[in-house]
Amino acid sequence: MKRAVAVHFGVSLVAGAVGLVTHQFNPAIGLFMVLAALVDLPILALAPGRIDSQRAVKLLHMVVVSSVAGPIAALFLWSALNIKIVEWRAIAVAGSHPYCVQVPEDYLGRYKAVTQRAELAGLTMQTPFTNGGGSSDYQFAFHAVLVVRKGGGDQFYNWSYFAQSFVPVSDRARKGLALFRADCEPIVAFFDELDR
Repeated sequence: MKRAVAVHFGVSLVAGAVGLVTHQFNPAIGLFMVLAALVDLPILALAPGRIDSQRAVKLLHMVVVSSVAGPIAALFLWSALNIKIVEWRAIAVAGSHPYCVQVPEDYLGRYKAVTQRAELAGLTMQTPFTNGGGSSDYQFAFHAVLVVRKGGGDQFYNWSYFAQSFVPVSDRARKGLALFRADCEPIVAFFDELDR
């Protein structure tokens, strides 16, 4: 059992190191690394080398299985709940104004209108990164863009996982990312149209 925990801990560290080196680090890898530190290390430190009690073996087995299955289940639950959170926040920011939501279409910073709610899942709605050839990566797109039509013009908001909401896009970012026109047509009941 102790060997299984050590392997889980080692795999978590290797996955985290690979993610950091390849600049593909994401919340899932971070979650596994935190759990490795919070669950695996105490088990390795406190578990005896040999366990004679069948009850202790079952308990340790349950802890190890839940340390793997728990984060995976939590990750998928968060991803599914993100759809509703994005929808609610878009409606709150837009108010009674026409709006639409876009997600990155490719690594070149182009956007496409959301046509299915599944595109707003946390594991799907990610920011594409591309290597600019320098010492670090460059961001060319937002996770999602909310376009709100107010007074005949479009206002842009980008999705922030940190704020769990859409935040206004600055003029500098808008110019840098070429957000001058919406790649979707704002309508009053955008999410109602997705159901049709």
